[in-house]
Amino acid sequence: INHQRHDWLNHIQVLLSYLKLGKYDMCEEYIHRIIAGANRDTLVSRLEYPPVVAYLLSFNALHSNMRIEVEIPASFSLLKLKEGNWLGDFIVSLVKLYQQHALYNGGESNTFLLTLHYQESALRIVADFAGELDVKGIEAGLNELCARMRACGGEALLMPHTASESVLECVFPFA
Repeated sequence: INHQRHDWLNHIQVLLSYLKLGKYDMCEEYIHRIIAGANRDTLVSRLEYPPVVAYLLSFNALHSNMRIEVEIPASFSLLKLKEGNWLGDFIVSLVKLYQQHALYNGGESNTFLLTLHYQESALRIVADFAGELDVKGIEAGLNELCARMRACGGEALLMPHTASESVLECVFPFA
């Protein structure tokens, strides 16, 4: 909460600076970026599974070795899915796995884009990591996570994993 308060104060200071400089176009653009970020947070909140919501919304405040961005094209609730609790726990496990194997990146930020796309027949989860990654360390964890996913009827499409990029796409079909 303190981190979020600090972020909001920073936003206000940036806006005040633009106003003082008479850069109204930049002020408007910055407001649109703030609104887009708040809308992303709203979509995460609408997942309605408290462990996932709290974890994703507080992640960047608690971890310095990796920044996460969550994209959810259309709102959905994990609680309304029969498999919602398991899927929520899977999402947290996936993010934790990448965070644990993200290495110091020489001052550059490791980034993790998590996309959750729900359709009536399936949930598609895409994990896209860019930065410095312990490839050997993460392989065993990814294999274990994929085995858990397949045991529950999910499918995994593993893209090549390198020391600087990793992409994993998971699809969980619903009956």
